[in-house]
Amino acid sequence: MADDRSTRTLLRRPLPVSQAPGVSPRRRLHGSAATLISGYLLAAAVVVAAHGFVTMPQWLALHLLVLGAATNAVFVYSRHFAQALLHVKPAPERPAYIRLALLNVGVVAVLCGMAEGVTWLAVTGAAVVVGTVVAHVGSLVAMARAATLSGRLRIVVWFYVAGGIALAVGGSLGGLLASGTVSSERWEQAVRLAHAHLNVLGWLGLVIVGTQFMLWPAVLRTKIAEDSPAVARRVLRVTTGGLGVAVAGLLLTAVSSAGHWLAVLGMLGYTAGVACSWVPAVREARVKPPRSAAAVTLLLGNAWLIAALLVDVTGLVRGAAEADDLLGRLLVPALGIGSVAQILIGALMFLLPVTLGGGPVGNRRMTSVLGYAWIPRTVLGNVGILMLMLPMPADARPVAWAMVLAEFASFPALVAASVVAARRAATDLLPLGGDVPDRTQPERRAGLRALAISSVVVVLTALGAVGISVYGGTGPGGPAVAAASGVPVAVTLDEFAIKPSGITVAPGADLVLAVRNTGRMHHDLRLDGARGTRMLAPGEEQVIDLGVVQHSEQAWCTVSGHKEAGMTLAITVAAPGTASPSSPSAQSAQSAQSSGGDQNSAMPGMAQMPGMTGDASPAPQWRPYDATLRPVPDGTEHEVTLHVQQTVAEVAPGVRQQVWTYNGTVPGPTLHGRVGDLFTVHLVNDTPMPHSVDFHASQVDPAEAMQPVPPGGQLTYQFRAEHAGIWLYHCGTPPMIQHVAMGMYGAVVIDPPGLAPVAASEVFVQSEFYLGKDGGIPTTAQLLAANPDLVTFNGYANQYRYAPLHVRAGQRVRLWVLDAGPNEPDVFHIVGAQFDTVFKEGAYLLQPGNAADGAAAGLDLQPGQGGFVELTFPKPGTYTFITHRLADGERGAAGTIIADS
Repeated sequence: MADDRSTRTLLRRPLPVSQAPGVSPRRRLHGSAATLISGYLLAAAVVVAAHGFVTMPQWLALHLLVLGAATNAVFVYSRHFAQALLHVKPAPERPAYIRLALLNVGVVAVLCGMAEGVTWLAVTGAAVVVGTVVAHVGSLVAMARAATLSGRLRIVVWFYVAGGIALAVGGSLGGLLASGTVSSERWEQAVRLAHAHLNVLGWLGLVIVGTQFMLWPAVLRTKIAEDSPAVARRVLRVTTGGLGVAVAGLLLTAVSSAGHWLAVLGMLGYTAGVACSWVPAVREARVKPPRSAAAVTLLLGNAWLIAALLVDVTGLVRGAAEADDLLGRLLVPALGIGSVAQILIGALMFLLPVTLGGGPVGNRRMTSVLGYAWIPRTVLGNVGILMLMLPMPADARPVAWAMVLAEFASFPALVAASVVAARRAATDLLPLGGDVPDRTQPERRAGLRALAISSVVVVLTALGAVGISVYGGTGPGGPAVAAASGVPVAVTLDEFAIKPSGITVAPGADLVLAVRNTGRMHHDLRLDGARGTRMLAPGEEQVIDLGVVQHSEQAWCTVSGHKEAGMTLAITVAAPGTASPSSPSAQSAQSAQSSGGDQNSAMPGMAQMPGMTGDASPAPQWRPYDATLRPVPDGTEHEVTLHVQQTVAEVAPGVRQQVWTYNGTVPGPTLHGRVGDLFTVHLVNDTPMPHSVDFHASQVDPAEAMQPVPPGGQLTYQFRAEHAGIWLYHCGTPPMIQHVAMGMYGAVVIDPPGLAPVAASEVFVQSEFYLGKDGGIPTTAQLLAANPDLVTFNGYANQYRYAPLHVRAGQRVRLWVLDAGPNEPDVFHIVGAQFDTVFKEGAYLLQPGNAADGAAAGLDLQPGQGGFVELTFPKPGTYTFITHRLADGERGAAGTIIADS
């Protein structure tokens, strides 16, 4: 009996061998990383859930995920894998701790600096992040050089090095954007695209592609394919080379419209490399199919990556603006959540138990907890991502976000619970000479009950928070302000918020906004994405009159991605009865409504053709043709290159048509000079058919200067401008009517001697579109019937209604008008104004101070003719300009000039 009691006492006594081992520096580092990653993921989920109350929520959530969670994971695990692959002695952990701490200091500085608008803090943070990444890359290179017995997949380390270089460049571009020193809108777009591609596809994409060569078979618990090292080397060359070419092409789009084709070539190479990286992975999956939570999650994340790359290539084919728009709409759901977050979570499901489990029991417990309910969570998350990418009613978006958060917002809680489970396993006692007792079931049941309750709470909280942010709340822009009819409301545009976020207005009131860009990027503000301000540079201000407000609407910044990032302004009509029906504003609203008028039209009753209904608006990436006449360049000799290009362009809201162009625009560029100036024009034919150019401003031998240029050919056309006027240039290749109708025309403005300076000078080229079937080439019968589908000023129907021109009341304005035809005449007229100067076909028909004290209401032109009118708008207001051939005005030859005070 005594012996039995002694034995039982011994079994209950803690034995040295069963005590939890001391925490190693490496394990402590992995634990810190897990905490940081979970914290960033949780913060991103909170920002998404409460996006209505957070400044620039989309940008913040994306950078919490990419710059916060994913970058911390790459920092820790790339070093971990490099040591394993290179078979080197573990390096001291202290430098790694210092780099990790500095990285997060920089990340927090970037996030806070951008969110609060503190430029120096954001730029400093970007510099710290870049410097830390460079130090991290340096440590990997030193490790690779010191290795003597490297493993088969040592090439993976160079994926990490290439990714670090990409982030160093991409982060520097991000700092440049944050500084606000990129003054050009085109450069801003190009730098933004390059920044996104380098950081997401370079820093994270290359790391993901490289790591999967060893992580995928490890997750499947199978052998690495024999050809993996060789495939990895080829993939590294293709992906890094493709990304470099793509970034060069994206930056080139700032100076050349053809730059996007270089970007397409690069991204095709990158996408092909990513696809090829899965050749050994598929072979490994055939041996051991993916069935675990980690494996399926990794597979889905990579599928989203491939899908996002294909969408990116498709957007780039259509041009940089289209790519920027797609990137703004799909970056968070497809790349951010579908790919990066899902791959990160899948990798952590496997890596956390390995690095923090502390042994077989802890490993199993962590794996079990992390994979809790993974099938329904994964289904919910991925269906939610798909819903976010597809067009759907606004009411459905909170449901989609709640589904996404059900998978991703619950993961930090699962990480915490799994760490607790692993620690309990480490403190269990081992019986003398016995096996580990299986105590996981009771604890697992209790843990699962707690996790089930917490997951339900997370989903309900997310749904409630998202619902509140959508259906109520004041948002980051503060409470809505009330607007009085005709009294300007101060509105500020910043990254990425509009203040105030809402305006309340009485029905029938005239809404006037004083919009100022206080941010560091270019912004605009357009009602329903249509009429509103021009693109405002940092510090610029513009007063806009949105006219009579009859129903609740929304305005937003049309720069790609800015609306999604939170730059919206809700315009809410107050409850009925707040405005008296007898008030002038209400009467004008009723009059416009009863007559079928357009809010932005000063001519009630003016209709719009099908496809240009009152609800239609230009595509988000659309930009109006700049009508401003630039000053005459210095000197008396002017040289220009005209590239003949075929493209598809939007010519009215929702109407896309094949066009033939000079330098990619309809009309082509406006040339400006003085009498006696010499013009040298280099015509380059980039199309598969012959084209030419005929300058009406010249007096040359047509057989020599106007000969057709074959595909790929060039011609130099030189002439001296001997007479003043606005002259047409166009393609003269037969059938001429077809080439002109397809868009091959432009204007040459030669100032009359002694032309007085004016406050503003604009150029309007009237022309017609005959729409071909499915946007193709119109038939000859259509052209000869001379019944156009659209008549436009500067190549887009009603474009200056969607983007009104602004002048100052009381200041003199000169409007040059050219009728390019090919068939319709023009009678240029401005509603509510008169012309005191008329210059037509090289001569003044009317000037101020004439004996009859006369003025003119219109400038009448036949195709090929041109001239200018001058006037002073007597008082602030909204004025419609139109061709008084009213059928053509109905077809789109109308616009708006706002005379600001």
